[in-house]
Amino acid sequence: MGESYLHKKQVMHTLLILLALLVVVCQAEEGVGRIAFDFHHDRNSDIFVMDADGENRTQLTYTTYPEHGPAWSPDGLHIAYDSYRDEFDEHSEIYVMDADGENQTQLTDTGNNWAPAWSPDGSRIAFISTRTLDTEIFVMDADGGNQTQLTFSPHYDTGPTWSLDGLRIAFSTYRDGDMEIFVMDADGGNQTQLTFNSEGDYEPAWSPDGRRIAFSSDRDGDSEIFVMDADGSNQTQLTFNSEDDQYPTWNPDSSRIAFHYYSDKRYYIYVMDADGGNRVQLTEGDCASPAWCPVE
Repeated sequence: MGESYLHKKQVMHTLLILLALLVVVCQAEEGVGRIAFDFHHDRNSDIFVMDADGENRTQLTYTTYPEHGPAWSPDGLHIAYDSYRDEFDEHSEIYVMDADGENQTQLTDTGNNWAPAWSPDGSRIAFISTRTLDTEIFVMDADGGNQTQLTFSPHYDTGPTWSLDGLRIAFSTYRDGDMEIFVMDADGGNQTQLTFNSEGDYEPAWSPDGRRIAFSSDRDGDSEIFVMDADGSNQTQLTFNSEDDQYPTWNPDSSRIAFHYYSDKRYYIYVMDADGGNRVQLTEGDCASPAWCPVE
């Protein structure tokens, strides 16, 4: 009886140790985070996802038409993106799918539509559309309903990104003769210019903590990643390269930024600290448009 009890106790102790190790491993894997991106191959592109350290790359879409611009829902369960898969339409449309690539659903069907961006509460998606013959910013419900125009400009309005509280949207526009970053209320009101440069500022990305906006800029002769406070102050250059650094995206705690680097007609995804330090390459060529999952 005593030996049986001791054996059971030893087995239980071993199981508890293994369970504790499993919890630690799972927590470590969850803490890595995930990044969705475009992978360009065979004159096509598909949506992939990988761990934020570049490991465990997984393909999500399999079509013969280009898929671009993945955008995670705030809960990390869905990914919106744009696709040219309708061979009869020949337009880019916005789709949404589960984070594992299942249940792909078309949300738009009028004009070219691209660059989806989820609101912080996951109820709405801002996007770009040419349905009015100009390039404007629209918003819709997450199921594709209630598509509403927010900007009304003869110039090119693009790249919407939401503030933490969901009350404002930053975007880029050509309205002053070159690309600049503006911010507006989520209903399109109170449009205010944040950058004032003779070269282009574009691709804004609002930090998850709501304090800063990362963006791409051509102000030093090629495209580099900059960051500024949400009111446009304290504009600071983070990358210094002879080639193009573009498409910034923040990690969930606003401490790191992923972006793509364009060189010799190929794209590479990098990650760096939010101050520009500790730059690390994650992918080889032809990976672009990173989007960091808001949930780790």
